[in-house]
Amino acid sequence: MNAFLAELGKKLAERWVSLLVVPGALFVALAAAGSALGHRHALDRRLLGRAVEELATHYDRRPVSAVLLFVAVLAAAAVAGLLARALGTVVERAWLISGPAWLTGPLVRRRKDRWTTAARRAAAGRAPAGRSAAEQAPAGRSAAAEQAASGRAAAAEQAPAAGQPAAEPAPAERAPAHRAAAAEQAAADRAALAEERNAIALTRPARATWIGDRLRGVGVRVHAQYGLDFPFAWPRLWTLLPEACRNDLIAAREALAGAATQSGWGLLYLCLGLVWWPAAAAGAALMLLGWRRGREAAANLADLTEATVDLYAADLALLLGVDLPSGHVTPAVGRQLSERFRKGA
Repeated sequence: MNAFLAELGKKLAERWVSLLVVPGALFVALAAAGSALGHRHALDRRLLGRAVEELATHYDRRPVSAVLLFVAVLAAAAVAGLLARALGTVVERAWLISGPAWLTGPLVRRRKDRWTTAARRAAAGRAPAGRSAAEQAPAGRSAAAEQAASGRAAAAEQAPAAGQPAAEPAPAERAPAHRAAAAEQAAADRAALAEERNAIALTRPARATWIGDRLRGVGVRVHAQYGLDFPFAWPRLWTLLPEACRNDLIAAREALAGAATQSGWGLLYLCLGLVWWPAAAAGAALMLLGWRRGREAAANLADLTEATVDLYAADLALLLGVDLPSGHVTPAVGRQLSERFRKGA
């Protein structure tokens, strides 16, 4: 037991140093440098060098004061780290905000209008005037468009070389080729239009941010596919998961929290920018990177959560004594399970 507690304390200390003290010490050092330089001499290396020399000279023959200063710096670094994590929690809540309506309403309506327009175009297979669907795909060419292009390239490679006469196909032979090419283009357009809609949200938007809708969409999609009430089904499903699956989900959740904490550091550096303008630029960059990491982490967490339900929902039903004639959870079975999970709530 003593060895276990010692190892646990060592790991906690390492985690405390890596997450709080190291980035906090950097912030404290930059805050001290910014206070000494100010806005007018923000990048004056000579002034900074003189300030460091004066500090070293002041504590050169005062070891006790130097030790106390070192302890104070560590304490300030830890406080800065805790403050950044607290601000990260605020940032994460802002990413997932669902109300009040007077605050989020305009953003939700804007996202909903964009999604509805894109969904109608995807359902009709029609792109806006003057643009093809493949041109407006958010992430480059779709997979279907790539397949169509490769098919046309292969046909071009098989064409006769220049200067050699080519046999003119009969009209009856050209018609199936034209129909096949038109079908390929239509499939590419539909795929590109679906990509455009899904880039806004996988389900009808109900949150002010992409991250909020991406995580909320997990419950919506699970309920539509399996009839399960996700908030009530997930705690029961969690108890069935193997350790490797749980670790993946925990790591994905920690990645989202880490991205929010990075944005929290960005807020701290923006505040430091009031006295030293380079810190404001660093803060803006940290917030932008944190937001980007947050989107990637939210997408990964949502995908892993949906995959977990897909893989283990049937096991949960069987453990609860529910027969699955089709071999998987149907919406009717999911609604039956949800009633048991809710217990009248």
